[in-house]
Amino acid sequence: MTGTDADRTAPVPGTVPSMRILAVSTAGAGHFNPMKPWLKRLAEHGHEVTVVGPPGLAAAASGFDFRAGAAPDPASVAAIWQRVAESPMEVSRELVLRDLFARVNSGAMIPAVRAAIDDLRPDLVLRDPAEYASALAAAEAGVPQARLGVSLCSEIAFFESTAAPVLEDWRPGLHREIVESPILTRFPASLDPSPFSAVVRYRVGEPLVRDVDPRFVYATLGTVAPTMPPMRPWFDIVAEVLGALPVRAVFTIGHDLDPAQIAAAPDVRIEPWADHADVLSHAAVILHHGGSGTVLDALAAGVPQVIVPLFADQGANGAAIVKAGVGTALPGSGASAFHVPQGGEVERLQELVAETMASETVRERAAEVAAEMSALPELDVAMLGIT
Repeated sequence: MTGTDADRTAPVPGTVPSMRILAVSTAGAGHFNPMKPWLKRLAEHGHEVTVVGPPGLAAAASGFDFRAGAAPDPASVAAIWQRVAESPMEVSRELVLRDLFARVNSGAMIPAVRAAIDDLRPDLVLRDPAEYASALAAAEAGVPQARLGVSLCSEIAFFESTAAPVLEDWRPGLHREIVESPILTRFPASLDPSPFSAVVRYRVGEPLVRDVDPRFVYATLGTVAPTMPPMRPWFDIVAEVLGALPVRAVFTIGHDLDPAQIAAAPDVRIEPWADHADVLSHAAVILHHGGSGTVLDALAAGVPQVIVPLFADQGANGAAIVKAGVGTALPGSGASAFHVPQGGEVERLQELVAETMASETVRERAAEVAAEMSALPELDVAMLGIT
């Protein structure tokens, strides 16, 4: 594979299967979704694509040849989350990144990934960077591997260094082998200067044509927060913020919450889901949780952002957005792993949304970053060194 800082699909007519690709991911939507455009394009070009993941990935991987690995031990997972809830931020992140993602989750996947590599003899392993069984098995078999940029490169470097003690126990030198493998990312260099030597920067699809409604706000807290009871108050807060502003808004809450249970003003429409291309083409501002997929879609569309980081890497994404001048962010959780409302969030978010909507400087900077991303090469199989 070359690096530059730069539903099963029918093959393109005239192509024949020539390479075998093994894609390995955790079950999180934010981890697997960035893979899907690559897998679809690879299949279109006649390459054989197989996905391996935990049983919880099966639905998301439908349409691809899928092999399920083992689920992690529930008691071990529960014990880690209990310690996370009781620990300060620094310790809790270490518990999640080292003990949960690496030791427990990835450890459970090792037999299945080894078996898939032994059976399929793939030419490339395409990895979720939070799934380490794939890195181990690829290194053992001498198969080239590449990582998907599911977070900022600086965050991925932190993930990997935190997991390094587990990785080195599995295979001395594995952390170095991972760090030296190419990483594929949609993040622009101005927002995400990479510590890695082999970086492939790309875009997905054509740049969005914008027809902005200066009073329209799109809001979302992603797909994970609706499943977490401690995050439930944020949905009422966001609805209240939107209702108090002179705006028209769409607020998507996922399929795990009942829209009827969220009090909303007449100009605030509560929906389970919305097409990002549709809402971002009209939005003057997006108010969201700071998940990487949403950050990237908003950046590519040139939409100013207001971020409410709730957990995981969302605080780092919010900080990057503020530093780049393309939006604002509510201060994160600080000392704890989860950002639970403490009071005063409604008023502060109203101020941030109003300030961001009124800022010509933020609008101009958002447009500049969107132009930077639109100048990136579109996702292409050739970026993988596969022709």
